[in-house]
Amino acid sequence: MRKAKIFSAVFLLCCFGINAGLAETSSRSKHKTSSKHATSEKHVASRNRSYKHHYARRHRANRFQGPTVETAPQEIFPPGHKFTPEEKAEASEIGVMVENGLWKQVFKVATKAGKEHPERWWLQAARAAAASNLNRPKDTIEAVNAAIQNNRGDANRLNLAQLYTLRANAYSRLGQKGAALADFQSAIKLSTTDPICRAGAAWLYATTADSQIRSGAKAVALATEAAKLTRWKDDTVLDVLAAGYAEAGDFKAAQKWEEKAILLDSQQDSPFYQRRLITYQSGKPWRENSR
Repeated sequence: MRKAKIFSAVFLLCCFGINAGLAETSSRSKHKTSSKHATSEKHVASRNRSYKHHYARRHRANRFQGPTVETAPQEIFPPGHKFTPEEKAEASEIGVMVENGLWKQVFKVATKAGKEHPERWWLQAARAAAASNLNRPKDTIEAVNAAIQNNRGDANRLNLAQLYTLRANAYSRLGQKGAALADFQSAIKLSTTDPICRAGAAWLYATTADSQIRSGAKAVALATEAAKLTRWKDDTVLDVLAAGYAEAGDFKAAQKWEEKAILLDSQQDSPFYQRRLITYQSGKPWRENSR
């Protein structure tokens, strides 16, 4: 499995309101914010409105499983939360590690700090993000469970949607597609502007080996929603849309959208898109075990 683009740099840095420089919005651009602005409710509201246009650029396709849905939201600073000086220092340390992709260190620090302060749900969120990037799905699920249980209303709807999305991807990696789909659906209900949970659910509907779950119509509907939210400019979402059309039996549309994904891509993921395109050209849908 290819390594995802950094998941939680923005998740963590926006939560913590740190001026440490944000994670890459794509392989071609970066987005930065400051603690002063991140803690401003007005700024949060403004950034939340704009997030839907940039959010999906924070992920990549992987070899076989579609979009890496453990990706970063644009702005999810917990409303009303006041970080203590100790928390700010702790968050800053983790934020620098995240920015540099030091996921092993993030996991270690967040695990230790989370044991000392189980009430700090954002430490569990950091641990979950690190575990996801380290391909440790069981640890991801455990950390997400703790974050959901311990946030005491501090997490906003987008926080929760992202946590459910993290857990959904972990379940999917463990082959628990039903549980993954349930979490994606929970995330969809929590956020009307999140394209990633919609793309994640669409990918399962389009490509899972479980015929009882597969549904081309549902895949196309959800992937279309995700594509609209990303203004039809995100290659990984268009890749999912292509898979949906292929499952629905419309291979002409599948080829069209896969070709568009290839044109939008920065060449990192093109080999994987090309494989899917060839599959659609041969009149076959893509499956999670396809090669």
